[in-house]
Amino acid sequence: MADLRHKIERQFETLTTAICRFRFTTLIASLLVFAAMASGVGKLTIDTSNESFLRADDPTLTRYSQFKDQFGREDAIIIAVEPRKVFDLSSLQKIKALHDDLAGTTPHLDDITSLINARETLGKDDELVVGDLMANWPSDDAALADLQERVLANPLYQNQLISSDGSLTTIVITLNAFSSGDDQSTEDIFAAFDEPGAGTGVELTLLSDQETKEAVAAILQTVDRHRRDDFKLYIAGMPIVTESLKAALQSDMRQFMGMALVAIAVCLLLMFQRIVGVILPVIVVVLTLISTMGLMGHFGVAVKVPTVILPSFLLAVGVGASVHVLAIFFQQMQGGSEKNAAITYAMGHSGLAIVLTSLTTAVGLGSFATAEVAPIGDLGLFAAIG
Repeated sequence: MADLRHKIERQFETLTTAICRFRFTTLIASLLVFAAMASGVGKLTIDTSNESFLRADDPTLTRYSQFKDQFGREDAIIIAVEPRKVFDLSSLQKIKALHDDLAGTTPHLDDITSLINARETLGKDDELVVGDLMANWPSDDAALADLQERVLANPLYQNQLISSDGSLTTIVITLNAFSSGDDQSTEDIFAAFDEPGAGTGVELTLLSDQETKEAVAAILQTVDRHRRDDFKLYIAGMPIVTESLKAALQSDMRQFMGMALVAIAVCLLLMFQRIVGVILPVIVVVLTLISTMGLMGHFGVAVKVPTVILPSFLLAVGVGASVHVLAIFFQQMQGGSEKNAAITYAMGHSGLAIVLTSLTTAVGLGSFATAEVAPIGDLGLFAAIG
């Protein structure tokens, strides 16, 4: 066994000698490989949906996708409005201004409903009368009192458009179920729901993440314009939650990576007391991190809630190999060895140990690749590759 280890260490020394001799070729080749992998970073996406926890071939996800293809999206954006008094001329004017602004500035808007345009259904004698709740805009206290009585007495409005105590009202926004990016006309949409076998050949595309992001951004900007101390606005709904979570994940990734880099740099500086002992390991782990994230982009694997720890994890774990090599290298340099000889000795001494520890760590992480929860599988696979 000792002879085998000795032969492997000699092979590492031979390889290192060749790398030192052809260092520029090796460097260029390494950078080309890095560039090829890192080019996928631009394709990287973030997915915070509940569906992201299921694998693409999961029967549950397949059935849910078929449901959405047929019926479209089921989520809505709700803006809760809390003025000092809902049934007040000034408050109603502000609600109408907000309603009209949202209707005019929100892209990919399907419908918007509030007290301003709510339908009112009344039974009158033996007739069913359907009209607009605000067909006649109230102009005095008596009209406001009548409006308040009709709204609070209508069970269709209770806890939908008005709270039970009448202190809060809502504006409900639904976005288009299908994308407008493919020039899909109304006729296309109706044709897609024709009887089976009609031969329309129309395939609809659900509203994309980018289109949803545009709509959410426009709604948030509009809400900010109308928010006042005496006109409080609260916003909720799955599209809002999803976009907020994406922004939080991006912020957390940047923050965690920055903290990890600072901690690593401080520890390396204290350990080696040389700037080069900080710069070289950081370069290695940063290139590794970017390459790994680029591979995720190339393979179409999105960053999900659990995989947000991947960058900081790779930074912390990946720096260990560089520390092993540099520690032996600096010892040899202090002992008077020539630079190339010190590098060769360091790789011969630590190369096998580094490979074995890296492989065992990768195999351990790779065991998560078979997990039924998709993000855990992604984390195990790409952490092992990194």
